Amino acid sequence: MTDKPEYLAVDAGYGNTRIYGAKGGVTLPSLVATNGAKTVSKWAAGDLKRATHAAKPTLIRTEAGDYYIGPGAHEAGQPVENLDLDRMTGPEMKALLYGALSNYGAPHAAKLIVALPIALAFGEDGDQAKDQAKAVLQGEHTWWISGLDTEKDKKHSITIQEVVVTSQPAGAMFDYLLTAKGEMPPDKKIIRRSKAFGILSLGFNTIEMMVVEEGRLIEKNVAGETKGVRYLLELLNEHQAYSLGELDTKLRAGRLDATSALARWQREVMGQIDKHWSKAIPRLAEVFVVGGGTFLIRDALLAKFKDKLVIPDDPILSIARGCYKYTLFKYGQDQ
Repeated sequence: MTDKPEYLAVDAGYGNTRIYGAKGGVTLPSLVATNGAKTVSKWAAGDLKRATHAAKPTLIRTEAGDYYIGPGAHEAGQPVENLDLDRMTGPEMKALLYGALSNYGAPHAAKLIVALPIALAFGEDGDQAKDQAKAVLQGEHTWWISGLDTEKDKKHSITIQEVVVTSQPAGAMFDYLLTAKGEMPPDKKIIRRSKAFGILSLGFNTIEMMVVEEGRLIEKNVAGETKGVRYLLELLNEHQAYSLGELDTKLRAGRLDATSALARWQREVMGQIDKHWSKAIPRLAEVFVVGGGTFLIRDALLAKFKDKLVIPDDPILSIARGCYKYTLFKYGQDQ
């Protein structure tokens, strides 16, 4: 007897890897490092104490290699900061997905809906990322979590029976339009059928935009620019003294003074909005904004969109949650 597959939604972001399913959602900071840390013998340390990590990372052992992931990863190993879009279908993404699945409690079998940056969909090669993601994710997966309290590694496995790929703005759209039960209430049906609305995602790597009018995607107002929160951190890291992951960890913990660069990044975001949406904004009924960057420039967004602005209760988990809502909408509660 085979296990009935569970539908899981995955938002594979550069800042966080998120999974949402019937049990709720989990968020794992997308920090990856190779297992290359050095150990210095005590006799050579000159009475200095060893540095302790603010957070203990997880060591994932995969067929493609060993990786530290999550908080503390960049302190424990050699940071891997591939911000090219092809990272979305590489071994780093798989390691982060395995970590998030472990935190969620991976079922034996699953069907995935995966949200990728919309920039991957542009141009003649727009279908390539979708095909690569399916090839990488579909099938049987096995990984090990290195022993945290014991010396024995814990084995995990999952069979991914099907992979559906969508964009991150589309995932946010589903969160905006659908209830937790996957139903579209009357007011949202009216907006979707007869009005226009905008989706804005302020992620770690990209700023992504999408406009829907009368149920149609307005392609001229779709954009994906690599000017996300990482651009803010780069402004603060002029001499590259830190990995972006280390700075991101400080920013999340409130230990990074970003005042000097925040105004510049805010102007960049507003400039991108004007570039792609300037003539569209007056006709938008609402603008749904998601992503970690939302917290940083909330006041500017309110000044820009005024009473049109809609921010979900959890901007970071919104895309994954929206994708899961879509599975309820399409397949029903009894999946």
